[in-house]
Amino acid sequence: MIHPSDRATNFHYAIRNVVQAAEAFERQGRKITYLNIGDPQAFGFRPPPDVMEAVAIATREKFTGYSHSAGLREAREAIARYATALGTETSPDNTLITSGASEAADLVLTALVNPGDEVLLPAPSYPIYPAIINKLGAITRYYHLDQETNWQPSVDEVSSLINERTRAIILINPSNPTGAITSDATTKSLLELAARHNLLVISDEVYRDLCFKEPPTSASVLAADSDAAVVVLESLSKTHMLAGWRVGWMRFNRTPQTRDLVAAVIRLAGGRLCSSTLAQYAIQPALEGDRQSIKKFTEEIRRRRDLATKRVAAIDGLSCSVPEAAFYLMIHVADMGGRTDEQFVLDLIKSANVLVVHGSGFGCDPQAGYFRMVYLADEQTLAKAFDGIESSLRASQKGTKSTNAA
Repeated sequence: MIHPSDRATNFHYAIRNVVQAAEAFERQGRKITYLNIGDPQAFGFRPPPDVMEAVAIATREKFTGYSHSAGLREAREAIARYATALGTETSPDNTLITSGASEAADLVLTALVNPGDEVLLPAPSYPIYPAIINKLGAITRYYHLDQETNWQPSVDEVSSLINERTRAIILINPSNPTGAITSDATTKSLLELAARHNLLVISDEVYRDLCFKEPPTSASVLAADSDAAVVVLESLSKTHMLAGWRVGWMRFNRTPQTRDLVAAVIRLAGGRLCSSTLAQYAIQPALEGDRQSIKKFTEEIRRRRDLATKRVAAIDGLSCSVPEAAFYLMIHVADMGGRTDEQFVLDLIKSANVLVVHGSGFGCDPQAGYFRMVYLADEQTLAKAFDGIESSLRASQKGTKSTNAA
């Protein structure tokens, strides 16, 4: 018997784990509505034409071999100009292109933490972070977000979690899975806290260009007054509907305390040679081209958000905050009938043919009663999914009442 490593055993990614149950029902001939993964193309959205054309031209006319491990110079220059326009004077040398923001997270955490180190992470949050942290033998310490406060972090709680083993604070703004935007004032306080304790701030800003209100200021800009060490993670996967192209990057605000860390990240990046050279040609037209595609996409998902939140409000026993960005709903179930959230989700596949993701996959308490739904589907599909969810909820409530009466 060849045994897998402990790090492989410790790697769990909830968004894809529940797919196995849905696929089992599909093999039985059932048609499952997949509302678990935020891939715009899976719901009919297409990348901006000018981005696709630029990559098509590059395929025919430009270099597509191994790029520098940090990425194509022209792409890094575009990222630097984009960051500078946001308010952070940035050099191309302070950027590194990765296979999506997920690889960026993996690289920077691998460069930063040792077994037993601790990383502070919001709950709920994107599950790739605890998966990476667990794989590395480090420890995830959650600071909790509450629907009652529109999922805003508490600076006092974050402060109470810091100890001698803490290495980093992860911010996700706008939030996946809640769609909430953390206020600039709160982010600034968290940056000041990190600076006082010499902690790295990893700021995931993948959804900043998909906001339904004024977007948050980048943490790299807010850090200017505190000298906090910040690594910003960004991507074209969601904003430009390029999820499968795997185009992301990290950018550093270089400070004396991050010099060795940046060097370590660059060494690690060299070991995987480079991210997809061809896909990197999407970066410059995406960041500097016509933004009408993003505007149209945002307007369309706003309409779908409004439909979804209205349906939630109309179903007795369900509630949610109205997302301010992205395309996710974190929905609360008032009574799960004694089930864990994962069992609730598995039962929902069976009874309603709808796949969502249990809240504990994002760091919530399994008994708290949350699940995340992607609302990218068209209005007819969303309406049918909510009909199924409502029917399933009514049936389980009726069953619970019958059992109690007996």
